[in-house]
Amino acid sequence: MEQMTRMLLLFFFITTSVWADQFEIKIDQQSLELPYWPAQANQYGAVLIVRGGEQPQWSDLLAQCAKQLSAIGWSVVLINCSPSNTVPWIKQLPEVISSLRQDKNKRIIMIHYGEQLNLSLDYFSKPQAKMINGLVLISAYGDDSIKEKAPSLRFPIFDVAGQFDYDFVLTQMNDRKKEYRERPYLAVQMPGADHDYDFSRRLLVSFVHGWMTKLPETQALPRSMLESYIEPVYSLHSFIASNDESSWAGSIK
Repeated sequence: MEQMTRMLLLFFFITTSVWADQFEIKIDQQSLELPYWPAQANQYGAVLIVRGGEQPQWSDLLAQCAKQLSAIGWSVVLINCSPSNTVPWIKQLPEVISSLRQDKNKRIIMIHYGEQLNLSLDYFSKPQAKMINGLVLISAYGDDSIKEKAPSLRFPIFDVAGQFDYDFVLTQMNDRKKEYRERPYLAVQMPGADHDYDFSRRLLVSFVHGWMTKLPETQALPRSMLESYIEPVYSLHSFIASNDESSWAGSIK
C-alpha cells in the first residue's frame, strides 16, 4: 500500500511538473532545479511556496495554486516539493530569495503551507535573513512544544486556515492572533474548507492574490549595491491590517 501511494505521488509529480519550467539554484556547488511557473501577465512579483516537512513531497494543492497565480501575474517557485531533491528546504530558501531579487521582482512573497512553521519564523527573525515583502501562512503549524515570545518580523503576515482544518492548526492560529495583535497581521478562516482545500482552491488563490497585491513594492537601490534595497514601511494603521475583506480579496476570472 505504501509503495502504491509513493507511485501515485510520483505520477502526479511527473504529470504536473511537465507543464512547469525549472528554476535553477546552487547550494554548496550542487545544482538544484525547482518547479517554476513564470508570470503570464501583469507582473505583480514573485512567490515562493514552501511545503513544510522533513522530506520533500509533491503537493497537487500547491501546484494548482502555483499555476493559478502564474496565470494572473505572479512568478512562482515551489520548494520542498521535488522528491529527488535531498537538500533541506531551509537551506534553499536564502538562495531562492536572492535569485528572485536579482530578477528584479518588485514584490517577493513567501507562502508557507503545513508543518515546520517554526523554521520559517526563526529564519526571518534573524537580522541577516533575506528580506521579503510579506508572508502568507496556509494551514501552517509548528512545534507546539516550543514556548517562546513571538519572533520579531519586519513584514506583514496573512494567516489562512480552513473552517474545518485540523484542531491543532486552528489552535495555533488563535495563538498567533494574540501574539501578533500589535503587528500588521490578518487572520482568515476559509469558509467550508478543510486542510487540503479540495473544493476551495480558487477561493484560496483569490484571497491570497488580493492580499499580496496590496503589499508595497520594493524600492531598489543602485545596482552596484548587491542584495540591498529599501524595505517598505508598514504601519499598524495601514490598509494591510484592515479586516475589511472587500479591500484585499482578489478575483480570478
